[in-house]
Amino acid sequence: MLKSMLRNKLVRFIVMPVIVLVLLVLVGGGWYFSGVLEEDGLRVDNSDPENSVSVVAISDDTITLKQLPGAEEEESLSISAIWGITDGANYGRLGHVLSESDGDITREFEYMLGRFGVGDEAYLDRTSFPHNPTHEGLAFEEVVIPSDIGDIGAWYFPVSSSPGEGERTSDLWSIVVHGRTSNRDTALKIIEKLDNHRLVIDYRNDEGAPSSESGYYDFGTTEWRDVEAAVRYALKNGAKKIVLVGFSMGGGVVVNYQLKSDLAEHTVGIILEAPMLNFGRTVDKGAEERSVPAPITAMAKLFTTLRFGVDWNELDFLSHASDITVPVLLIHGDADDTVPIETSIEFAAKAPKVDLNTYEGVGHVAAWNWHPQEYETLVKEFIERVR
Repeated sequence: MLKSMLRNKLVRFIVMPVIVLVLLVLVGGGWYFSGVLEEDGLRVDNSDPENSVSVVAISDDTITLKQLPGAEEEESLSISAIWGITDGANYGRLGHVLSESDGDITREFEYMLGRFGVGDEAYLDRTSFPHNPTHEGLAFEEVVIPSDIGDIGAWYFPVSSSPGEGERTSDLWSIVVHGRTSNRDTALKIIEKLDNHRLVIDYRNDEGAPSSESGYYDFGTTEWRDVEAAVRYALKNGAKKIVLVGFSMGGGVVVNYQLKSDLAEHTVGIILEAPMLNFGRTVDKGAEERSVPAPITAMAKLFTTLRFGVDWNELDFLSHASDITVPVLLIHGDADDTVPIETSIEFAAKAPKVDLNTYEGVGHVAAWNWHPQEYETLVKEFIERVR
């Protein structure tokens, strides 16, 4: 009897409160982090990055920069790779790190647009090109593509082949799809290497484009219809073969298009860099980076479904990888802290025609910045192979 009474008291005063506390932590933490997920992941963001560095000294071929106090740490500042630097008006390109001293970092530098001065504040830009192809001297035109949700803007670059090659290339079009919070200028690093007709498209929720019905990024579950609209536009203008190019979330958009569209039969190849093929796995990685315990992450995903209507199964394109039967050039850095490289490795193992290229120490969608010549060669050779 005494043992039974003690056991009941133990359950009542110790075990039950612990269980209640754990549940409160799970529910409270899950609710909180579902809000973080909504703000940092689902919510549409077309704003420019905030300035993170200031100019300490500058010449025609070098620039010295330092981190702005209180700004988000700019990890790329001390990485010897190609980066852009801009204040939204002026633009330059950073090369190798030459020296570091007391937080001042001196790098190779070239002007591309405008001029900087000592004391100017700016941010580093992965694009590494001024944000308008006019500055690159490329022939292009703005076009409008009708989609199911409204008109979508795009850059159209006509074929740039040598005389006598027109017949060989005129029926091949590439359609380039940028990632979340990025825009069309993502394509500028490879636009000439694609060497065919090219459409670089916006999609729903981009600045100036129609909003999605959810009001959030849908991570490919609706945006694929904008790719379909672009393919339809290309076919009406003489295309017979399509190469799809997708970066980050744009990679997931491209893959879901290939899985769902009736026009997918025209696809002859796909180029992907750091594609977001399973949004749930990407969220897991982000939570891990923030040291969020797995049970709270699971609860946050449940609340995200209840609060914001996210269907995690619908966002899993990786499980359908075996249905992607066209040739795929897949590029991913193993230091990617946004999209787990493991999803690309799994995709390459499941899809039958994937050429996977991984890069040691390279972050999210930064393989060109570290290895531009190799990257461009991969793209050019792939286009020739599927042409």
